[in-house]
Amino acid sequence: DGAMYRIGMLAALRSMKLGGNTVGIMVTASHNPHADNGVKLVDPDGGMLSQAWEQHATAVANAPEATLSATLLSVSSSEGLGDTSGGRVLIGRDTRAHSAGLAAIAAQGARAIGGVAEDAGLLTTPQLHHLVRMGNGEKGAGPLYGKEAWASEGGYYAMLSE
Repeated sequence: DGAMYRIGMLAALRSMKLGGNTVGIMVTASHNPHADNGVKLVDPDGGMLSQAWEQHATAVANAPEATLSATLLSVSSSEGLGDTSGGRVLIGRDTRAHSAGLAAIAAQGARAIGGVAEDAGLLTTPQLHHLVRMGNGEKGAGPLYGKEAWASEGGYYAMLSE
């Protein structure tokens, strides 16, 4: 549970670094045994978390509870974040019984540092990537190669059918 809270914090910081563009969190472990949990972070361009931020993810995930605040401040400082507000996080989840609770914990983590979290509900991982990319529009990664109407779950299916 603590790992999901920290992932929510990290995703909000990443969004803040990128001017408030939405960052995605996917709660999934589809290829793991039922008891194992997994999480994926999606950058505003719809791709996976930038490799440049992997070191921050590792530091936040592994920080002892007593030094978590200092670790988060270190990430903020190294990324030049003066104002830690305005981060946006979109959270999707799979069908496992515990995924909704884990998604709620990630949302609490994002909110704890001034971020805004939105629960996108049940999605596939590709759908979350799509929603993040299309939801950020051109500010997320440059020109869109599709219709603005595709910026929804229903739009995902429309895109695939065209």
